[in-house]
Amino acid sequence: MFLSRRTLLRQLALVSASIALAPSLHSCSSRPSRLFKNIVVSEDQDELLTVISETIIPKTSSPGASDLAVNEYCIKMIDDCLSVKDQEKWLKGLTQFTELTKKNNKGEFTAMDSADRIKFLTELDESNAEDDINFFFKTMKRFTLRGYTTAEYFLTNVQGYKMLPGKYKGCVSVTDPS
Repeated sequence: MFLSRRTLLRQLALVSASIALAPSLHSCSSRPSRLFKNIVVSEDQDELLTVISETIIPKTSSPGASDLAVNEYCIKMIDDCLSVKDQEKWLKGLTQFTELTKKNNKGEFTAMDSADRIKFLTELDESNAEDDINFFFKTMKRFTLRGYTTAEYFLTNVQGYKMLPGKYKGCVSVTDPS
């Protein structure tokens, strides 16, 4: 049995495309990990950061921090703007934060109810200790507030920001003031 040239080329193109697409189809089945330049954040840590930012700015009649993806802003700012030394301190604080919540509250921070979360974060905020946990939380709080107040929703709906605040009137007659 002989194959025509056209059939052979068609089958070769199909096989080549299948080989080229195989790795991307495999990655569709799992959630891709986020790549940052300097820090590595696992999915559990990302969920924890989302809950922390949502506890700082909860959803009310307006969207909360998690609705505006403020935790992603925080991670990006920490990755881009902090020194390597501060990034390491922040990551140590994140790990210690998780351990502290397990030790003090007998469970995960994400599993706590909102009143316990608020109480825990308030105690941490009022603490003046110069340790990694405080550095982690104060940095997270600072970037959460900045990320929320610079989000498009906040600027346009709460602050009333307009790109062009006044109308342009190109043809206006000038009157003599005297």
